[in-house]
Amino acid sequence: MLIYELRTKSYFLVKNMVKIKATAKLVENARSIADNSRTHSIVLDQETAKGGNDTGPTALELALMALADCAVTIGADVAKNSKVTITKFEAYAEADKSPDSPVVTNVNLKVKVSGKARKELLEGIWRRTEANCPVLSIFKEPIPIKVELETTSE
Repeated sequence: MLIYELRTKSYFLVKNMVKIKATAKLVENARSIADNSRTHSIVLDQETAKGGNDTGPTALELALMALADCAVTIGADVAKNSKVTITKFEAYAEADKSPDSPVVTNVNLKVKVSGKARKELLEGIWRRTEANCPVLSIFKEPIPIKVELETTSE
């Protein structure tokens, strides 16, 4: 078993941490099924040009989808807690990636918010959203990852 750390950073220990779990299993070609160990699963796949069947988003597309969704769901919650009626909350995430590299070089998040409040209040809701969106936080400041690799030769 190989264990190593990606990125090193100091974090404070927090009591009563909740474990959020996910699993993924390769089904065929480049298609996999990922689940959250509760009751939800999603099919991920590569486009046909990359050996997949294009039956679902890629993992990178899913990460961008999670970023956009986190912005609107956390934003809606912040607005609700601020007693502000939101009439429109949309987020568009876009990443730059060279076809020859697995690395994303730039991510843009465009957020559109309309509501029954002054512009300054809507901007304040976004600032609180940005401070509390866990997926946005991962994109801005990646966390350390401990990887355990177990191999079996057959």
